[in-house]
Amino acid sequence: MKGHLYKKKQPEGWYVAYDIDGFTKAELPLHPSNVKQLNEDAQVFDNIEARIAAYPDVEFDWCVIVQPDGKGKEYAKLLNH
Repeated sequence: MKGHLYKKKQPEGWYVAYDIDGFTKAELPLHPSNVKQLNEDAQVFDNIEARIAAYPDVEFDWCVIVQPDGKGKEYAKLLNH
């Protein structure tokens, strides 16, 4: 799927916004492994948020991580990151 990566203030974190059917928009939080990679990249590159804002288009897969309570949490897992 295609979407736009952005950082949100409330609730704080990285998200991917995407179109469901051309009219309806949705968003998913970014997968924890991708967040970890972004944090590592921020140590190497100056102003990673500005770089991402300049080129926010991403490809992602929808995935679910099962929590210890048995419930699943949905994430956007970036492809070709």
